[in-house]
Amino acid sequence: MPGWNDIRNTTDVHSLYWIQSGEGVFHYGEEKVSLPVKAGDLLYLRHGFTLSMSSSMDKPLCIRMLLFDVLDVPYDQEQWMKPVPVDSLDVPFYRTYSPEQADWLESQFARIWSIQGPDPHERQAEFQYVLSRLISFMKDTDTSHNPSMKAFQQARLWIETGYHQPIRLEELAQDLGISISQLRKMFMKHIGISPKAYLNQVRNEQAKTLLLLTDEPMKVIADACGFADEFHFGKMFRVWNGIAPARFRTLNKSEH
Repeated sequence: MPGWNDIRNTTDVHSLYWIQSGEGVFHYGEEKVSLPVKAGDLLYLRHGFTLSMSSSMDKPLCIRMLLFDVLDVPYDQEQWMKPVPVDSLDVPFYRTYSPEQADWLESQFARIWSIQGPDPHERQAEFQYVLSRLISFMKDTDTSHNPSMKAFQQARLWIETGYHQPIRLEELAQDLGISISQLRKMFMKHIGISPKAYLNQVRNEQAKTLLLLTDEPMKVIADACGFADEFHFGKMFRVWNGIAPARFRTLNKSEH
């Protein structure tokens, strides 16, 4: 509806506001600071954060609102302690993303909205998986003045969003203005594995997710995860997991 006005009604949870289309103005804080928003913007609203929203008349705002709780489970003296609510996440409050990044974000929000199935545990697991990817994405795409860190963040983002495509890491490093050896050092420093190992990890986790939560044939999963063909997918999956993908699906689905 053009020109609509609203407030953030549910403030006792954390929220992600993804601007799908349109334009408008958000107002926040005691001084009612104005923040113009448009398609491609993503906002993180912490627990207790107040916000009012006004949509444009000509370009009505369309927003996906994702509400969730955050708990920290401390581990002390070799035992898990009682969960403790987290007031705020260490992610940017507001950021505008590039068209390519916006396409990936839209696909993740659409994936959450399409989660379905008879098993609530499977639905919850997929929701938590996609939400964790969104939060990691927001952290890793935060602005940085360090050229090497920026290249690392961009490379990691490219791997996480483009894993389904053929990726030559040498060319990726060159495009980012960094040597492949320096890129490898950054990956080893910040996540403990090489860029190639990280690409394999992303593809493996995505493959396992598709095996467990869909009935897609192996050829489709192989293509969706960036493998040249079904044979190569099966070979690598056995190397990484010690079991064939079809057997992995059968064993895990039989538990539900």
